[in-house]
Amino acid sequence: MKIFNLIVIALMFIAGWILYPALPENLPVHWNIRGQVDNYMPKSQSVWLMPVMVVLFFVLFRIIPSLDPKKEKYRLFAREWEIIQTGFIGFFAYLHFIILYLSLHPEVPIMPLMFIGIGSLFILLGNYLSKIRQNYFIGIKVPWTLADEDNWNKTHRFASWCFVIAGIVTIAEAFFFWYAPVVILGGIFLASGLPIIYSFLLFKQSLHLMKYIYLALIVLASGMFFICLHTPGV
Repeated sequence: MKIFNLIVIALMFIAGWILYPALPENLPVHWNIRGQVDNYMPKSQSVWLMPVMVVLFFVLFRIIPSLDPKKEKYRLFAREWEIIQTGFIGFFAYLHFIILYLSLHPEVPIMPLMFIGIGSLFILLGNYLSKIRQNYFIGIKVPWTLADEDNWNKTHRFASWCFVIAGIVTIAEAFFFWYAPVVILGGIFLASGLPIIYSFLLFKQSLHLMKYIYLALIVLASGMFFICLHTPGV
């Protein structure tokens, strides 16, 4: 995975170098919810910003285990940690290539591409969250998961489902072209908010309330998908 990540980073720099002469002087770097560009950056900065940022991420990912008091745990999910690193590097590389492409083809809508990328990252994270062992840098790090390994494991199994469902709904959003803010915010809450509530209920041993958390997961996911189908674009 390390070699693959380095190849991806090299391709980011190579793509920027090859396309640099053809790119406009200012490149889009931010879009609003309607997919309209609302911020630009000189190409002398923007072409290299994402590749340099990914290099920093790559270095940070390599040293995180040595900084963690629970560094021995990383051996228990070494493969999953490598895949997660590759997922993040791949996601930012994807964003880099999108920005370069849209700078040359401004008529292409960005929102479907963004939602496919974000949804895919959510699904990838969801598939491996349950394998992550207790640590201080990766995962759902709240007082209740850090204090109790059983709470950590159960919370991350639940979070896996939340991330996968949020990812599926986010990708669906790309194909229905609505981009309703409530769906976006709902996806964020589904992926991060519900697992935190779940962890707290485990801590309080409120097992009788767990069924409501699962019900909330189903209702929220169904509601988001319904909005994808029936809410007009914003």
